[in-house]
Amino acid sequence: MKPSQLIISIIFLAITLASSLKIAGIIGYYTLFTEDFIETLCENKNKPELQCNGKCALSQIIAQDSQEKNAPLNLEFLKIETLFFLHSLSEVRFPSVLTTHSFDLIHTDNYNFRFSDRIKHPPRV
Repeated sequence: MKPSQLIISIIFLAITLASSLKIAGIIGYYTLFTEDFIETLCENKNKPELQCNGKCALSQIIAQDSQEKNAPLNLEFLKIETLFFLHSLSEVRFPSVLTTHSFDLIHTDNYNFRFSDRIKHPPRV
């Protein structure tokens, strides 16, 4: 594999892993550092009677991510797509392969197999 292909593969793998582990990272951050999560992201800091404890912000982040995944594709560009057709294609010539070997296709029956040189008789009862 060429070094450029390896680098592109590693970059693509890193982007894919980062996008797929986004929600897991947020949930892990909430689980490990709940107090810090509440201070930075919670909207109901002034209303302790709701006993939200950051779950509201966590559910909003997860809902936002699931809405982004289910968003319909924007296919408006297909309406203004312009197609170009080539008038003629250039002729492609493939090099001919010359065979220099001739093979004999004569059937030969030279197979000999002898498992044992002696004939073994079954035991007498």
